[in-house]
Amino acid sequence: MESNLYAIIIVAIITIVILLYIVTIQNKKISNITDQLNDYEKYKKFINAFPSPVFYRNFNGDIIYTNPSFDISFGSNKTKIIKTLTTLLKKPLEQLELNYDNDKQKRAIIFTSNLYDKDLHIEGKISTIFDIDNFKKDITSLLALRRRYSLAVEGPKFGLWDWDILANNFYSSNRWKKIMGYSDSEKPNNLNSWLKLVDIRDMARVNEALNKHLSGLNDMFDIEHRIRLSNGSKWVHVRGKALFDDKIATRMTGLIADISPRKEAERILSKNQRLFASFIENLPGIAFIKDASSKYVYINRNFENLIEYKEWKNKTPQDIFDKKTAMSILENDKKTILHGHQQCFETISNSNGKQKRFQLYKFTINDENGEKFLCGFGIELVEH
Repeated sequence: MESNLYAIIIVAIITIVILLYIVTIQNKKISNITDQLNDYEKYKKFINAFPSPVFYRNFNGDIIYTNPSFDISFGSNKTKIIKTLTTLLKKPLEQLELNYDNDKQKRAIIFTSNLYDKDLHIEGKISTIFDIDNFKKDITSLLALRRRYSLAVEGPKFGLWDWDILANNFYSSNRWKKIMGYSDSEKPNNLNSWLKLVDIRDMARVNEALNKHLSGLNDMFDIEHRIRLSNGSKWVHVRGKALFDDKIATRMTGLIADISPRKEAERILSKNQRLFASFIENLPGIAFIKDASSKYVYINRNFENLIEYKEWKNKTPQDIFDKKTAMSILENDKKTILHGHQQCFETISNSNGKQKRFQLYKFTINDENGEKFLCGFGIELVEH
């Protein structure tokens, strides 16, 4: 009887221990499930707030979840898109043409990754869709800009330079180096690579223009100057603009062009203009240029002497001469403008009433903008 009692006690103790173990295990499982549910809710909130479309496929490949961004992006096309994605997606990274809401077709890239259970078994796949249609357009635009930039930088006319002011690093394109007399193998790397070549006659102008721009007084740095080379000199045109941070210049970028041919042409033209002006000024007669409204824009020295050095700039014959003389001049001007040229005679009186008669040849010319001017020269008729 006593032995049966011991057996019952032992069995009861074992039962209690087993029950306690079961309760402990169940409580632990319940706690784990609760934690998993909390993690799932947090995860779901994150996915629901994600700005790009996200969807989940179970082990069988069926899409059983889509986030709000997915629903908004595809709208009425959602069912068709789900069918398309279920059928076509095979790789972790794919590009597809997808019909977004309102049937707007866009290029999209889809990232897919596996989801594992606690035993590291695949239980499904989660995918994210990124719209790269605008990105593709931006890339195309950037490539076009890059081609144009390359043409500008390495083209036949302009050289590019970039000066990091804070680090005092200087970048120059191959065309810049060629214009400045550097070889392709040389690497000018500071601002002095440019400034040391500036002709001494232009150094003060260059420094003044550069300082004014860097201090914010001038919006652009724009200057023409000479540079000294081993085989002579040349003219260059330098333009640049600085970037400012709190009114402090931090970077400056610009272009340079070789303008020696233009400067030589200007020199020759200036020389010819001086010769021509000297010729006109020393003519034994009068010469003048008027605009289409008969206002004087140029008269030579003899004409100035004839009108006794009155103010003539932008004046008409009515402002300078008596009424009879002015009417005769203006009548001849109208005929010249009408026919393009003519010979005529005009009598001009000075302030003392002394008259001089001239045989004139008048003609019209147009400038590069198409504006018409009336020109003329005349010889005084002298009685013998």
